[in-house]
Amino acid sequence: MLPLSLEVSVCLVAVYITLSEGLDKLYDQVRAENRTYVKPSDPIPWVKFDLNRLITEGYRLNPRSAHILAMRALEWTFICFAAVYVRFWNNIRRRFVFFKLGKSVQARAQRDTARRGRVCWIEAIVPSKVSKEYQRLLKENECLDKTEWIYIQSYESVTMLFADIVGFTKMSSGLTASQVVNMLGSLVRQFDALCEIKHCEKLGLIGDCYYCVSGCPDHFRYHARSCTEMGLGMCEILKSFNQVFGTKINIRVGVHTGRVHAAVIGAIRFHYDVYSYDAIIANELEQTGKPGLVHISQTTYDQVHKHYRAIPGPELVINREDTFGWARRVPETVRILTYFIEPSSTNIRQTIHSMPEMRDESPSNTTSATLSSDLNWSSFNSSSGLPSEEEKEPDRQSMWIEYRSNAQGLADIKMSHQTNAMKLKRDIALIDDLRADPANHRLLFTQPPLTSILSQFRSPEIEWHYQLHIKQAVGPVFADSPKLARICDAVVLLLVNTLIIAIVLIVNFQRQSLLFSPLLLTLAVIICWILCFTGTHYPDRIESPILQTFYNVCVHPVAYECILGIYTLLPAVITSALVIDPMRPRQFSEVADVYFTLMSISTFTHCIPSSSAAWGRGISAALTLACGFLRWGSHEFSSGEESRLCLTGKIVKNGVNLRNEELISFYQAAVSWTLIWILSRDTERTSKLCFFVHREAEIESEAAEIAAKEANVLLYNIIPKYVFCDLERIGRENLSDRSSSLRYAVTHEMIAVAFISISNFLSTLYREDHEGGAASLRMLHRIICSFDSLLENFQYVEKIKSIRENYLVAAGLDRELVRRESKKDAYMVELMRYCMMARDRLHNFSQTVLHDEVDLVVKIGYNVGPATAGIIGTAKPHYDIWGDTVNVASRMCYTGIPGMIQVTEVAREELENTFYFSYRGEFFVKGKGHMRTYICDGGK
Repeated sequence: MLPLSLEVSVCLVAVYITLSEGLDKLYDQVRAENRTYVKPSDPIPWVKFDLNRLITEGYRLNPRSAHILAMRALEWTFICFAAVYVRFWNNIRRRFVFFKLGKSVQARAQRDTARRGRVCWIEAIVPSKVSKEYQRLLKENECLDKTEWIYIQSYESVTMLFADIVGFTKMSSGLTASQVVNMLGSLVRQFDALCEIKHCEKLGLIGDCYYCVSGCPDHFRYHARSCTEMGLGMCEILKSFNQVFGTKINIRVGVHTGRVHAAVIGAIRFHYDVYSYDAIIANELEQTGKPGLVHISQTTYDQVHKHYRAIPGPELVINREDTFGWARRVPETVRILTYFIEPSSTNIRQTIHSMPEMRDESPSNTTSATLSSDLNWSSFNSSSGLPSEEEKEPDRQSMWIEYRSNAQGLADIKMSHQTNAMKLKRDIALIDDLRADPANHRLLFTQPPLTSILSQFRSPEIEWHYQLHIKQAVGPVFADSPKLARICDAVVLLLVNTLIIAIVLIVNFQRQSLLFSPLLLTLAVIICWILCFTGTHYPDRIESPILQTFYNVCVHPVAYECILGIYTLLPAVITSALVIDPMRPRQFSEVADVYFTLMSISTFTHCIPSSSAAWGRGISAALTLACGFLRWGSHEFSSGEESRLCLTGKIVKNGVNLRNEELISFYQAAVSWTLIWILSRDTERTSKLCFFVHREAEIESEAAEIAAKEANVLLYNIIPKYVFCDLERIGRENLSDRSSSLRYAVTHEMIAVAFISISNFLSTLYREDHEGGAASLRMLHRIICSFDSLLENFQYVEKIKSIRENYLVAAGLDRELVRRESKKDAYMVELMRYCMMARDRLHNFSQTVLHDEVDLVVKIGYNVGPATAGIIGTAKPHYDIWGDTVNVASRMCYTGIPGMIQVTEVAREELENTFYFSYRGEFFVKGKGHMRTYICDGGK
C-alpha cells in the first residue's frame, strides 16, 4: 500500500495531465466546427460550448509556441518537485513511525518478558504463594527503603526437617569442582523431586545441609508425617546413591514440629526462610542424630507414632531465655524427649525407585559405576567454568581441508548466511511481536489518536507535550526531527521565491520590478534566517536574553504559522504585483500564461511546508487564491475593448459568458484548495503520529529498561552477574527451566571467606513473647540490610547468603576482576576491611536504634584458601561455595571472641603487611585437628 501523500500526488499529476491533454485533443476535434455559426437549436450544454469557445479564442489569440511549452514545463516541474518533496518527508516519517512502532512493541514485549522473568526469579527464591504477596509488597513499597518493610507470616503448627550429609566434606576434598557439583547436584535434584512428592517446601541448602518445611506456606494437615517420610526417603536415596557411585556417605535427619515465622530477610541474596526456637530445635535434632536414621522430637512423635516403629533416643537439652516481667530475661533449660525412626517402610522404597532421577541413575542403566566415569562432566572446565579446550578445538585435518578449498570464500559465505539468518530472525521476531501486540498499535497508521477537524491529540497531556517538544525539545536531530524539516522548508521556499523573482524579472523587466524585487527577496531571506534560527538553536543554550525571547516568540504555534504564512504568500504577492504592469493594463493578454503559471506555482507552494499545521496551510492557500482572483478580475473588467454586451445584457469575452468562466475558475480553485488541505492534513497527521509513536517508544523503552533492571536485581539475588554471563555464553541462562538440570562449578585456587554471626542475638534481642518474635525479626532484617548496604563500597566482596543471624561473605570469586588487579592480596584486604565496617555498623545500630539497651556484638571468622563455587538445585537454584576453607572460616567464627575477628595462620601470613595480628592460641577444629589462630587488631 502506497503512502497517502504519494497516492494524492500521483493522482493530482495524472488528473492534471489527462485534463490538459484531453482539452487539447478536444480542441483539435472541434476546431473547424467552432469557426461556424452554432445554431440555437443544437442541444449543447453551456459548459461544453464555453469551453470550446475558450479553447478556440485562446488558441487564436495565443497560439502554441515555445513560450507556452516552457510555462507548462515549468509548472509541471514544480508540481512534480512538490510531490516528490512531500512524498519524501511523509515516507521518511512513516518509515520512522514503523521503526519506532516496532521498537515500542518490542520494548513492551521485553518488559513483559522481564516481568515474567521477574516472577520466575522471585519464585525461584520464594514459593509461588509467597511470590504474589511479596511482589505486592514490593510494588507498594518501591519508594521506601528496603529496611522499612519486610515480608513475614506466622504459622502455629508446621514441621521442619534438617538433613546433613555425613562424610561429604571429607570425600569431596579429593574431587574436582565439577565432580563435587555433579555429585551434590545429583543428590539435591533427587531431594527436590521427593520434596514435591511429599508436599514439602524446600528452604535452602547450607553447604551440604538440606532443610525444608511442611505446613507452610500452603497448609497441609499431615505435615508431621510428610516431613518424616521425607527424611526416610532421603535415607533411601543415600543408600541408592552409594550403590551407584561406590561411595560411603550417609545422612543425619532431624524433624521437629512447632511454630515458626516465615520471612524474607535482607536486601540482596535474600531467600525464604523460617525463624523460631523450634527451628533451632530441629537443627539440634539433626546434629545429635545418628547417620541413616530420622531423629524426631516428642511433638512430632505424637502425630506419627501410629505409622512408624520408633526407638527412644537421647534427651535433647536446649538452653533458651524467656522474658518475665518487663525486659527481664531469665535463662531456661528445656528438655525434649526424642526418638529414632528407621527407614524400613516399603512405600518409601517404592516412591524413591519410581522417581525419574533414580531410574536414570539406577545401577542397571549405568555402564560404569566408578566415581571417575560418572562424575566426568564436559560442559564446563573445572577451573574456569567455561567450555573445555577439547570442545573448543575442532579437528585439525578438517580445518586444513576447508582451508585448501578456498577458506576465505567459505568464511565469507558462512558470514553472509549467518548475517542473513540473523536479519531474517530479527524481522520474523518483529512481525510476531506486531501480530501479538495486545494494544494493536499497528492500527495507528489508519486510526491515529487525533481529532477529526483540527488534527489535535485527543489527550490534552499529549498535545501539551507535543507543543513543548516543538518549542524546547533538546536532543539529537534525526531525519524525522521537526527542526530539520523546518530548515529544509525554509531553504526550499527561499529557492521558490528566488525562482519566481527571476522569472518576473525576465518577463517584465521594468523599473517597478527592479525596485521591489530586492525588497521582497530580502524579506524572504530574513524569514528564511528566522526559520533556520529556530531550527538550529535551543532556548536553554541561547546566551542572549533578547535572542531567547525572540526564539520563544517565533516558536509559538500561532506566531510560527503567521511567519510561515507570510513566507508562502510571497510568491503570490510577487506574481500579482510584478508580473502585470499597472501602467499598461492592456498588456494582460500578453503575460496571461506567465501569470497563471506562477499563480499555480504559488498556490501549490503551500503543499511544501512539512512542519506546518493544516489550518495554517489552508488559510494561506485561501489568501493566495483570493489574491490571484482579485488581480485577475480587475483586469478582466477593465479591458472594455475586448468585452461586449450580448442581446441579453450579459458580459461576454471571446464569445463566452464571463459569469460561466468565473464559475469554472472558482471550481478549479476549490479543487486545488481541497487538494492542498488534504496534503497538508496528511503531512501534519504523519508528523504528529511520528511524535506519538516516538513518545510511546521512549516510555515503553524506559519501562522495559526499568523492568529489566528489576529482573536483573532479582536474578543476581540467585547468582552473581559474572556467573550469569558465563551461563549466557553457553545458552544455559534460563534458571527457571526445570526440564534440564543446571550445573555450574568453578575451582578457585585462592579466595577469602568470612563468617559474621550476631553472637548474642537470640540471648538478648529475640523474644517470642512480643508479637511472637516478629518484632525481633524486623530488627534482624534491618541489621542484615545494613550489612548488605556496605557491599556497595567494595568491588571484590560479595554476599553468599544469610542464615538467620549468620552472614557469609567472600571475596575473589570474580576471576576477571581479580586478574585485572595488580595487587594479589587486594580482595583479601577488602574483605577484612568489610568485616571491620560490619562490626562498627552493628555497634552503631545498638547505639542509635536500640539506644544501648541491648549491646549486640559479632563474632567473625576469617580464612583464605581454595574453594569450589557452583550452582546447585533444580527447585530454587542456589549459588554457594564449598570446601575446607569455608568450613574452617565457620569454625573460626563459632570459636571466636565476641567483637573480634579471628583468623587462621594462613590468613595472617597473607595479610600481615597490611594489618596487625595477635596470637590467641591453638584450638581443635573438626576435621583439621589443632590449628593456630590469631586476632586482627586493626590496620597498619
